[in-house]
Amino acid sequence: MTRRRRRSGSAWLWAAAALLAGTALASLWLALQAERKLSTLVLGGLGVSFSTRIWAAPFPVRDGARGEAQRLIERLDRLGYRRTSQAPAKGEYRWTPPELAVSLHGHRIPGSEQGEGLFFLRRSDAGSWNILDDLGGAVPEIRLEPELVAELAGERAERREPASWEQIPPSLKDAVVAAEDKRYWSHHGLDPRAMARAASSNLRRRELQGASTITQQLSKNLFLSPHRTLGRKLAEAALAVYLELRLDKKRILTLYLNHIYLGQDGPASIMGVRSAARHYFSKEVSDLTLPESALIAGVIRGPGVYNPFRDPAAARARRDHILRRMREEGMISPSELDAALGTALEPARGAAPEDRRDSAYYAAEVVRQLLPRYGGNELYRYGLSIHTAMDPLLQHLARKTLGASKHQAALAVIDPRDGSVLALTGGRSFSESQFNRATQALRQPGSAFKPFVYAAALQMGLTPATILRDKPKTWPGSGKGWSPSNYEGVYFGTTTLRQALTRSLNAATLDLTERVGLKRIQETARNCGLTSPLRDDLGLALGASEVGLLELVSAYEPFAHGGIRPAPRLVTSVVDSDGVALEVVAPEVSISLDPATAFLMNSLLESVTKSGTARNLKNLGVTFPTAGKTGTTNAGRDAWFVGYTSALLAGVWVGDDRNRALKLTGAKDALPLWAAFMKEAAADRPGEPFTRPETVVEVLVCPESGMIARSGCPGRHGELFLAGTEPSRDCALHRGGLVGWLTRMLRKD
Repeated sequence: MTRRRRRSGSAWLWAAAALLAGTALASLWLALQAERKLSTLVLGGLGVSFSTRIWAAPFPVRDGARGEAQRLIERLDRLGYRRTSQAPAKGEYRWTPPELAVSLHGHRIPGSEQGEGLFFLRRSDAGSWNILDDLGGAVPEIRLEPELVAELAGERAERREPASWEQIPPSLKDAVVAAEDKRYWSHHGLDPRAMARAASSNLRRRELQGASTITQQLSKNLFLSPHRTLGRKLAEAALAVYLELRLDKKRILTLYLNHIYLGQDGPASIMGVRSAARHYFSKEVSDLTLPESALIAGVIRGPGVYNPFRDPAAARARRDHILRRMREEGMISPSELDAALGTALEPARGAAPEDRRDSAYYAAEVVRQLLPRYGGNELYRYGLSIHTAMDPLLQHLARKTLGASKHQAALAVIDPRDGSVLALTGGRSFSESQFNRATQALRQPGSAFKPFVYAAALQMGLTPATILRDKPKTWPGSGKGWSPSNYEGVYFGTTTLRQALTRSLNAATLDLTERVGLKRIQETARNCGLTSPLRDDLGLALGASEVGLLELVSAYEPFAHGGIRPAPRLVTSVVDSDGVALEVVAPEVSISLDPATAFLMNSLLESVTKSGTARNLKNLGVTFPTAGKTGTTNAGRDAWFVGYTSALLAGVWVGDDRNRALKLTGAKDALPLWAAFMKEAAADRPGEPFTRPETVVEVLVCPESGMIARSGCPGRHGELFLAGTEPSRDCALHRGGLVGWLTRMLRKD
C-alpha cells in the first residue's frame, strides 16, 4: 500500500514537472517569438509595417497670380477643409466674394514649407489674387499642403502611418485609456478586477466586455491570431506580462495606438490613430480636438458600428459616452465636458477613394521608377512618404478627358519651366489595362517630329522666310522607290519654311531635310531630349522613328522655355518614417537651343495653331494663345498633338494597342482631347506671353520670294529673323519690267 502511494506520488511529481517544463518551454518560445517581432519595430515604438504613401505636390498661390476662385476652393475641399460662415479656425475657409479667408494646416517637406495660420486672398477686378496675413501684411505666396493620392499597402492593404508619443495629443491618449482600460497606468499587463468581472459575466452567459487590457489587446494584434480559444487567451495573458516587463507604458500605448484597427476606406484598412485622424477628420493626429479624440477612441469598440460616415447618431452617442467616462476618471473638467458634448459631429475627409483611381497610372510609374532602388519590402512596408510633382486636379481632369476617347489614348502634362510631370495617364482605364502607353509604348510620332527638323534648319542659318520646293518626288529604293505625298495630295510648288511647318507639308519638309542633313537633325532631336533610336534615312524627318509620349512631350520643353530643357521628373523626394529625406530630386537643366532659335520655333508652332493643321482649337473653346504640332502616321494608326503655353505643356496620343489602321488624324482625334483638357487646366495655371529676345528682328517680307516686300507684293507680312539672317534685298519677283517677268517665269520652273 505504501509502495503504491509512493508510486502514485512520483507520478504526480513527474506530471507536475512535465507540466512546468512544458509551460516553461512554451513561455520561452512565446518570448522568443515576441522578441523577434519586437526587434523589427523601430526604436520609439513606431514600428515598420506601415504603408508607403504617395503625395501630390503642394499647390502655390502667388500674390498677383491669376486664377479662378472655384478651382482654388475645389482644391481646399479635396484637402478636407471645412467651409464656414464664421471666422475660419484651423482647417476651415470662408468664401465671401471677392475674399477667400483660409486657415492653413501648414506643412514641411523637402523643397516646400508653409506655416499654419489665417490668410486672406482677395480677387482684383482683373482676376488676380492679393494675399494678406491676419495682421494685414502682404504675403508673397501661400502653399496648400500635399494631397494624398495613393498608398502602397502591400497584399494586406493596411493603411498605416507612424505617430510618435509626442505627436499623439493627451486628449486622445486619455480617451483611449478611459474607453478601453481605465487602470492601464496601474496594472502590470493583466487587470484582476476586469478578469473577475469577465468570469462572472461568462457564468451568467452575458456578453464579455472589458476583459482585455490595452497590453493584452496589443499582444493579440502583434503576435496572435484573432481566433477566440482558451489557448490563445492564455498566450495573450503571458505575452502581456512579457511586454510589461520588456517595454515601458509609453511605448506600449504608442504601439497600441499605431496598430489598432479603426475602420475601412474602400479596400484599405485604417490602422492606427494617425491614419484615422486623416480618414475621419482630414487632419494631423496632433491637431485633434477633445471631441474628435473621443470619437476615434469610441470607434475602437466597433469600427463598423460607430463609423461617423455610416451612422452619425451611433458615433455621436459613443463619443459622448467616452467623454463622460473621461470626466468620471478626472481627465477633463466639467466645463470641458459641456463644451465637448455641445460640439457638432463634423467628420470631413478629402478626396474620396474613387478619386484616387485618377492617380493609378501615375502611381504605377512612380513605383516602376523607385522599385530598382528600394526593393519591394522597403517600398511597401517601411512607411515611406514619396512626394511627387503631380497636380491632383490636373490628374483628375486627364483621366476624365481620356474617358471620352473612342479609341485607346494617353496623355502627359509637364510644367515646361521646371520639368514637373503634373499629370500622366497611360490609358482610358487602369482597371482594364495597367500598360502605361505614356511611358512604356513606343509609336511613330508622324509630323509631331517635324519641329526638330525645322529647329535644326534655323540653327544652321535658314529662316522662316526661306523658300522650299513643295513638289512630288521619288527617292531611290526597293521596287518603284519611295514617293511620300502631302496630305490629300495637295502641293504648292514653292512655299516658305514657316508655311511648310504650318501646313505640315511632307514634300517641303523633305526638301528641307536634304539641305539640313540627317546628322544635324538627329543631334537637334537628341539635344532636345529624345533618347529612343532614330532612323538614318529620310523617313526620320516624317516621324518614322518610334518614341514614347512622355519622351516626345518633354522634348518640346526647349520650344516653350527659351531653349532650356529641365529633365522630366515625377518624384521630387522620398522621406522615411522618421522624417529623414532619403533622396531629393532637384531639377536637372540642360541648354538645348539658344533663346532666339527657341523663340522662332515657338513662333512657327504658334502659326500651326492659328492658321495651320491645329487651327480648329478656337472652335474647340481654346481662346488663349497656344503653340503646338499635330501628327498622323500611315493609314491613321496613330494620332498626336503636342502643344503648350508658357505654363503647361501637354501631349495626347490616340491609337490602338494592336496597331490597326483606324484612319485617325492628329487634328480630328488628338486635338479635341487636348483642347478639352487644356481649356480647363489653364484656369489656375495661365500662361504668360513669350518674351522676344533682342536678337530677333522683324522685317516685312514677300511670302513668294522671302525677300524684303515691295508695295506690289501680294500677302506681304512681318516675319521674324535671327539678327544677321534677315533679307537684305528687295523682292525680285514683283519688280516691274522684263527682269521681274523673267524672274517669275524661272520661279515657276
